[in-house]
Amino acid sequence: MGLPGNSRPLHDLTASEDRPTLTIQGGPNSGYAVQVTSGYTTLGRHAENDVVFDEALVSRRHAAIIETESGFLIRDLDSTNGTYLNDQRVGADDRALRNGDVIGLGRGSVSAVFTMSAGATMKRSLSVPGTEAVELVIDTRARQVHVSGARLEPPLPRKQFDLLMLLDSRRGEAVSRDEIAASVWPERPEGDVGNHEIEQAVRRVRVRIEADPSNPRYLVTVRGFGYSLN
Repeated sequence: MGLPGNSRPLHDLTASEDRPTLTIQGGPNSGYAVQVTSGYTTLGRHAENDVVFDEALVSRRHAAIIETESGFLIRDLDSTNGTYLNDQRVGADDRALRNGDVIGLGRGSVSAVFTMSAGATMKRSLSVPGTEAVELVIDTRARQVHVSGARLEPPLPRKQFDLLMLLDSRRGEAVSRDEIAASVWPERPEGDVGNHEIEQAVRRVRVRIEADPSNPRYLVTVRGFGYSLN
């Protein structure tokens, strides 16, 4: 796997740098970080890509990381063996990237962790007509949640944070109760997580992040299916 000139060992990256990085997992370059310095960063096997992966299952032009006003996106460039985000294949639509996401190229033959620097927090501003913008920030590395600029204290318990992190990774999408059970309670593979247990976890998260838990703005119910984070 080839690395461009802006790559360096991960421990050489300083906290003052505010650009995201891709940290290579596996292979001879494991532990190296490539800084995402442009608004359109291409990944692939061909030497003209910004980040070159010399792997048989990686296409010549495999994927791209795109910077937008609201954050970073991952796009599959019609690759042969697929681009994956947290083990889920990226389809025709771009997918939002969040701190700690794992990008896989070519059926998991190589992967990289997308990481924001310590000085840059992944934020989503949610605007409601007639009100000021309200921020809900999920910091996956520190496992902390910020609402309207204030950090939740005490932090969310593990299961509640895992639930919120899952919904945040699929922001804007409806996530089924079965998916929530499998992701938040992986130690119980027999599928014995009841709807009541999930609903209880959702209620407890709402109490912590919503101004009015009975009329949620962020964590909403998708009737008959599951939940979504707006």
